[in-house]
Amino acid sequence: MATSDLMAVGLTKPLSATCLPPNPPLIAGNRAPLCRGQQTDLTASGCGGTVIWSTGERGASIRVSPHQTTRYTAVCRLPDGCVSCFAEAFTVTVGTPDAPTLHTTTPTVCAGDALTITAAHCAGTLTWTNPTLTGKSIIVRPTQTTGYQATCQQGACVGPLSAVLTVTVAPPTTPLLRVANGQSVVCVGQPITVEADACAGQVRWSDGGTGMRRTLVASQTLRLRAVCRVGSCQSDSSAVLTVPVQQPVLTVLAQTTVQNACPFQTADLTRAIGGAFDKSLTYEFRASANLNSPLLNSPGAVLAGVYYVTSKPANGCSSLPVAVSAVITACTNAIAPCLSNPPMASLRLDTLDAQRGLVCLQARLRGFDSSPLSWTYTGSGLMTDGQSLRPRYVASEADHKMGQITFALTTPDPDGTGPCTGASARLTVNLTNPQSPTVVVPKGDTLHVINQPEASTVFIPEGFSPNDDGINDLFVIRNVPAGLTVQLEVFNRWGHRVYANADYRNDWDGTANQGIRANDKGAGLPDGTYFYVVKTSDGREFVRFMTIAR
Repeated sequence: MATSDLMAVGLTKPLSATCLPPNPPLIAGNRAPLCRGQQTDLTASGCGGTVIWSTGERGASIRVSPHQTTRYTAVCRLPDGCVSCFAEAFTVTVGTPDAPTLHTTTPTVCAGDALTITAAHCAGTLTWTNPTLTGKSIIVRPTQTTGYQATCQQGACVGPLSAVLTVTVAPPTTPLLRVANGQSVVCVGQPITVEADACAGQVRWSDGGTGMRRTLVASQTLRLRAVCRVGSCQSDSSAVLTVPVQQPVLTVLAQTTVQNACPFQTADLTRAIGGAFDKSLTYEFRASANLNSPLLNSPGAVLAGVYYVTSKPANGCSSLPVAVSAVITACTNAIAPCLSNPPMASLRLDTLDAQRGLVCLQARLRGFDSSPLSWTYTGSGLMTDGQSLRPRYVASEADHKMGQITFALTTPDPDGTGPCTGASARLTVNLTNPQSPTVVVPKGDTLHVINQPEASTVFIPEGFSPNDDGINDLFVIRNVPAGLTVQLEVFNRWGHRVYANADYRNDWDGTANQGIRANDKGAGLPDGTYFYVVKTSDGREFVRFMTIAR
């Protein structure tokens, strides 16, 4: 036996070279399982010297009280110092079970509501401290906040009490109401989004609506309350959320009819304002009474017709539109409108994300209206919103290899074979150095360059398979930070928008809600490659290609 083994059983004197080790002792005892805290005696026989136990005790017998199943051994030491080998280990089994674990899915309920409490980790008999309760899964209906405990018994052994599971009897938390996105000025007819926080159930609004987030169109000041409902339990009513809605005012004009002055064949709408001009207001002119219709390019030189004027303070709402009639009188030696107010176009680069190849353009038309405008470009990528003044272009791999793209904006010839010509503008973008992109722009243009790294939080899939097999059937955008909203637009290979959602909730299944397929509810979009624009409410924009593959 090595010196280290001797020290393990309390022996420090080495054996002599002539020592004859005795036989190991035989350990006997009660092999029936003990309960935690009970005692049992162990006896070692067959030793003509001193029995030394693995516990450090000495003597032919010892009394043990283990807290868990334990193995005991011993050696026999003769008077001459000779020590036996270790005795065969004797195992004392402790059969007391551990405390069970209690859990419930609804730790807060209303008085009298039913909930289920389940006990786990008990292979024996479960006993609740409340003697009226039996079984490992119980249904209770507490009328006040109550704690629940239980023990587990195996054979004659009873384990310790479980931790207390407290069921709180209280109504749900009262929801907190607010206007989303910090919107402070709300105009009549303008959408407004309201939100409710701190509700773990269903939010019910005082106007009959439901949901944590709602978009309303206000015609007058809103006053809303809400409650939170969980099961049959309802919270107290929230504080009133008051949203002032500004009523439109009438634009004051000096006159409602304007006329041309020969030899010009156009009229100036701004003359309708005249002495009623208010420098604190911004005046806007449209060809329609619809406030969402585009502004006139040149309100100072319009043809005959009815136009509409609105005014708007810096932080207020637009007024009601007022009609103004433009009357054109024929002139001798008249000057054509397209000569007196020739069409002009300017083009600038709004943003360039060279890493992703996203080019955002900004055009402006002035002078005689010769729409519709048209775009051409030397690249092989994809342009969206090709009829607008703010198109987007996603460069292809071939564009990156070519190194630059030239964009051209043109408007039609306003008078055919006459003396006037359409407007045009050109812009060349250099993509050869993604880290330091260069853009050739007309003098006076401004440029915002974005080197946007891959987002570390938002995950957007490269495609999905909406075939109703339960796997990747929806286009799911993950890891969007709490409190942000997502806007999604999807375009086909020809740049036509096929899907749009200003408040996307990961529910797109590949069907169109825009364009000619918008009403075809029975069929999804064809398999293939599409282009999407994802915008988050914190100002980030992600523009990429994705695939639909069933």
